[in-house]
Amino acid sequence: MMEFGDIVLATAVFFVISIFFYLMPPIVVIFEYVSISFILSVLVAGVIAGFTYAHKIADKRIKSIAKILALSAVVLAFFTATMTFTDWDTYVAAGATHPGSVSSAADFLLAMPYWMAVQIVLEWLVGGPFAFIGLYVGSMLRKPKKT
Repeated sequence: MMEFGDIVLATAVFFVISIFFYLMPPIVVIFEYVSISFILSVLVAGVIAGFTYAHKIADKRIKSIAKILALSAVVLAFFTATMTFTDWDTYVAAGATHPGSVSSAADFLLAMPYWMAVQIVLEWLVGGPFAFIGLYVGSMLRKPKKT
C-alpha cells in the first residue's frame, strides 16, 4: 500500500529524472513545446520510478500510478507557471520583432494564463500516457517482495 510520503517520493524521483532526460537537445518537435525527447524523458523516468517503487506500487497498481501521475501533473503545472511568469524578457524580445504584437506588462499578464493552460494540457495529453506506460512497465519489471 502506498502512503502519501511514498507517493511524494515517487513523484519526486519521476520528476527529477524526467527533467534530467528532458534536458537532452530536442530530437523532433511534434508541437510547439512537445518533442520526442519529452516523450522519451517521461517514458524512461516512469520506468525508473516504477522499478524503484515496484514493491509499494504492487498492491493497487493502477490506483498508485494514477496518484503519482496526478501529483506530478500538479508539480508540472507549478513549474510551468513559475517559468512562464518569469520569462518577461523573452516575451518583450519576441514582441520587439513583431510590430503590433502584445508588448505591455498588462497584456502579458492577460495572455500568459491561457497560453500556459494550453501548454500544460498539451504536455500531459502527449506525455501522460507515456508516463503511465513507463510506470506500469517499470513496476512489472521487479518482482514484489515476499512477506
